[in-house]
Amino acid sequence: MVGALALSSCARDAGASAQGGDADTYKIGAILAETGPIAGAGKTFANGARIAVEQVNDGDLMGEGRAIELVEKEGSEDPAKSANVAAQLAADPSVIASACCILSTVAGAAKPIAAKQKMPLVLWGATDIDLADPPYVYRTVTMPQPANEKLAQEVVAAEDVKTVAYGVMTDNSGIVSQAEAFKKGFEAAGAQSSGQVGTLSTTTNFTSAASDLISKNSDAVVVVGTQSNAVGLIAALHDKGYKGQVVTGQTISGSGVFESQSDALEGVPFPVYFLASEAEGKAAEFATAYEEKYGEEPDDYAAQGYMSIYTIAMGIKEAGEDVTRESLSTALEGMSGLDDTIYGPVQFEGGQLEAKSAVTAVSYTAPDGVIAPWDPASN
Repeated sequence: MVGALALSSCARDAGASAQGGDADTYKIGAILAETGPIAGAGKTFANGARIAVEQVNDGDLMGEGRAIELVEKEGSEDPAKSANVAAQLAADPSVIASACCILSTVAGAAKPIAAKQKMPLVLWGATDIDLADPPYVYRTVTMPQPANEKLAQEVVAAEDVKTVAYGVMTDNSGIVSQAEAFKKGFEAAGAQSSGQVGTLSTTTNFTSAASDLISKNSDAVVVVGTQSNAVGLIAALHDKGYKGQVVTGQTISGSGVFESQSDALEGVPFPVYFLASEAEGKAAEFATAYEEKYGEEPDDYAAQGYMSIYTIAMGIKEAGEDVTRESLSTALEGMSGLDDTIYGPVQFEGGQLEAKSAVTAVSYTAPDGVIAPWDPASN
């Protein structure tokens, strides 16, 4: 009780200082990845989170003049470094929650710290299964598995695909799970598997894998891997002259990706939950604010960063007058859904956000690599 009262008092004192005594400001930790191996995506996640802070505060979305403040610490998406940062944030009683993690290994390192310290942690990435774990660990990432399943069914309907081969990076459990979702979607739509070819995260030459996939004589090839892995295999399929339908996951989205293999990536469908050019309502407000501040449209990763902070803010709103880590955890655990988000209405089950209705099939378009709704007729 003493700890909870001290935490609440600290949060209120911080708010009085920041808002001139008129409002409470609640600190949210953000474990960033703006340096390190995936800094490109890390900056986008972080920028989305920053826009969420601005819009929550400017719109008084938590009510009663409440505001949030990000306490940013760099973790470089390194498990050990990020775990150390998570421990630092958990040790600061003025920080009532944290958001982080693009990779599942990093989320796995931060998760036990949040649970031990009883501080809500909202994961904005990390697609391995079963990472959400209420009452302290939640995940607002729009999971690729339901999106992949839905895309597979759309491809069968549009292209009359009967057989599918799969190129899968097999040494990453999250990627394997995404491939299984593609298989589930294709099989549900009546398309049969003609086999799988495995690659590894260390693979740099994809010629052999592409040849093996082409030899299966399938109507479609599904490529599932991390960004460099997926792009490398898709490029190899293109170079080897594969004429069937190539399908892939969201990992190929990102700044500069299209320019690296424009001929191979043009027209390859992949799923997204957020498409700025199609945004309406709250999503359009987010897209406009993001582009004005950062000079480019927000992508799925930016939307995921935004949703993590927005969800915490809505938890603060529901936590009552005395917002502590414990009352915020209770509010988040009791949250079954949110009606007005950048994805439209969303649901929460077991601490995991679900927004399958927002999935859109998209592809890169020439000449500039604009991401637009996928047009099968253009293949």
